[in-house]
Parts: sequence; structure tokens; C-alpha cells
Amino acid sequence: MTSADIRDVFELPPPEIGNKQKSKTPTERRPEGISRELYSLLGENSAPLAIYQKKFKEKPKVSHKAKNWVRQPFSISSRKDDFTLHHWVLKSEVDSEASYKFEKFNVPLFIIDYTDEEYQNYLKDEDWNKDETDYLFRLCKDYDLRFFVIADRYDNEKYKKHRTLEDLKDRFYSVSRKILLARNPINSMTAAQSSLLNTMEYNKEQEVIRKKYLIGLASRTPEEVAEEEALFIELKRIETSQAKLLSDRDEVLRLLDEQKGDGGIHEYHTSAGMSSLIQDMINSQRTKNKVEEAIVSSSAPSSGVSSVLNTPTRPHALSTPRIRYGPQPTDPQFGITWHEKLHPGTFVRSQKIPAIKASLSQRVSSVMTELGVSSRLIMPTAKNFEKFVELQNSIVSLLELKRKVDRLSQETEIQDKLSRKRSASPDGSESKKHISQ
Repeated sequence: MTSADIRDVFELPPPEIGNKQKSKTPTERRPEGISRELYSLLGENSAPLAIYQKKFKEKPKVSHKAKNWVRQPFSISSRKDDFTLHHWVLKSEVDSEASYKFEKFNVPLFIIDYTDEEYQNYLKDEDWNKDETDYLFRLCKDYDLRFFVIADRYDNEKYKKHRTLEDLKDRFYSVSRKILLARNPINSMTAAQSSLLNTMEYNKEQEVIRKKYLIGLASRTPEEVAEEEALFIELKRIETSQAKLLSDRDEVLRLLDEQKGDGGIHEYHTSAGMSSLIQDMINSQRTKNKVEEAIVSSSAPSSGVSSVLNTPTRPHALSTPRIRYGPQPTDPQFGITWHEKLHPGTFVRSQKIPAIKASLSQRVSSVMTELGVSSRLIMPTAKNFEKFVELQNSIVSLLELKRKVDRLSQETEIQDKLSRKRSASPDGSESKKHISQ
């Protein structure tokens, strides 16, 4: 049985007769650097690793069209010759009349020029002649006041003098300042001229001292730096111990100020009780003075104590001994403030404002309103509270003084009227009648 018989049994159509082209399998391109025989040995299996090909630069994959650039010539307006440069710009931005975009940063410095007459009248100096001054100003114009470059380019051999950087600065600024003052007096200067005059200030001695200190600071050895750090630590320790000593002193004085009142006031009704009270107060004051002397002597430096002990005493000094106190903790240089004794519990600082008389409260409020000050503190800090109380007390004193002045003026006016009436009637009968009425 052939295939045709089987097709007849299953009623299949006969096969199409034609030249069938074999489907071509895609062939991979042989990579460069591998021979054909070696590549055929691989068969259908691809290489396990991608072969890296060394290239100088990968070709950029740009999706948009490249922009067109042109090489455009340009000139610099600050140059007086016909010097021309070129730069690359976009073709769409080409403008032959446009100025160079970085030209705005080329701002010339303002350097004062002087005439021969001005030099003879204002700028003469024994250490500088006119030729050297002109040479200095030419260098300042050429190097745009870069004094480090000017000092490096300065020809000291030409004028047989060694000029330092401070000498050059001092001469330039002194000449510029004198010319400005000669042309425009201070009273007639504008704001711009005054600002320019202030920029011409230069203190040569201060600059020399500053550089000397900087050189000394930079030339310190590691041992000197460590010693300075140790001194700073010791200074902090002394300040801390001094603050603790002052707080202990305040606590001792506070305890000494407290008087014994356990027995009540009845024990002081008799003369013996009053005598004991006076004696207790005297003893308390003596103890307080001894504590102050001990604290001051312990806090004073040893050199100061030895100098005081070695000082010869005078005869009158033995009878009336004087105590030499050191710096007080209340001095502004120490920045130590003593807080007042507050009541226990939380309170508002505005409660500590002293009360004003009822007759003056309205007038004080009106005066503060005229001054533009609120009668209630918005930010009651310690300083604001102190200033507010000071202002309030000043207003009260002013009102009291005004009341007394008004009263005295009224009395004076009455006395003047009485004196005029007495002078009008010789016997004074009218004045007596007026007084009786």
C-alpha cells in the first residue's frame, strides 16, 4: 500500500506539487578576531562570555539631531587695538553686534590721578619723590591693585630703597585720601564720595603689628600650643572655683543677717533685752567682717598678699586699720548677677512691679501712653522689667515734683497778691478786711 492509497482511504487531498524553498535559518555573523575554522567548531552553541573589544570611545547614541556650531570672532572693548579672538557659539545664537558675555566682569578699578600742581601742594614727602610715586601708581593700574603682585614686581634697585608691602599700601592710600580731601572737602562730599573716602583708610602700624602677631602664632611649637591649652583649662577651673566661693560667701552672709526671733518681741521690752539685742547685732557685724576679710585674703593672689604684708605701715594706719578689698563680684567685668530672694512657688515677674498710689495711677498711665509705652510688659524679661520699674519710678517722681511745684506757685501767687494789696493801702485796713472775709 502506497501513500496515495492511504490518502484515498482517509479522503485526504493530494499534496501540492511545487518547488518548496527551504526556510533559511538565521546565521550569526562571525565576530572579528576569530578565524573561520575556530568559529565553526562552536556549532550552534554561542560563546559563554561576551567578547570585549577595546575601543577608544563608544559611539554616542543620540536620538535628536545634532546642533550646528560656528566659530565666531569677537573683540574686547577694553582693548584699544584691533585684537580679535574666536569662540564657538550656536548657529541660532550668532549675532555679530552682540558684545562678549563675559565683558561685564571686566570692571576697571577707580584709581585717582593727580597733576603736578596737586603733587607740589599736597603730596610732597621726604621719603617718596614724584618719580617713585608715579611708578607706584602705574603698577597699581597695571595689576588692578593686587598689592602682592605689585610688591613682587616692584623695582627696589631702581630707587635704592627697599619697599615693603605695607609701605606701598600706605603711600597709595595716603595719596588717594589727600587728593580726595583736596578736591572735595568733607562738608561738601556726597554719599558716594564719603564711602570712597572711608575705603581709603589704612593703618600701617596696625598692619605691621597684626602680621607680627600672626607670624608668632603660626610659628608656635607643639609644646607651646599644649601649654596654652593647659593655661586655658586652668583659667576655667579658677573661674569655676571663684564662682563657687562667691556663692558660699553669699550663703554665709545670708545666714549671718538672720536674727534670732524665737522668743518673740516681748523679750526686748526691757532694758536688758534691748542690751542683749544690741550686743547680738554687734557680734553679728564683727563676724560678718571677719568672714569677708578671710574670703578676700584667700581669693587674692600670693604676690598681692606679700606686697601688702611687706608694705611699711604708718602710725595713723595702726590706729585705724583699713581693709583692702579685691575686685568685687558685682563688677560688670565679671558678668555675675545676684538673684533676689524669691518667694517659694511659681510666680509671674509682673507681680513684683511696685504698686502706685491710687491718686497717681491714672496720671502715670496717661504719661506712659503719651510716651508710647504700654502699661503692661509684652516681654517681661529681667532687663525689661528693670527698665520698666525705673521708668515708672521716674514718672512718679516727676508727678510728685510737678505737684509740689504747682503748690508752691499757687502760694507764691497768693503772697504776691497780698503784698500788692498791702502796698495799695498805707494802713493795711483793706488787706485786714480782706483776710477776715
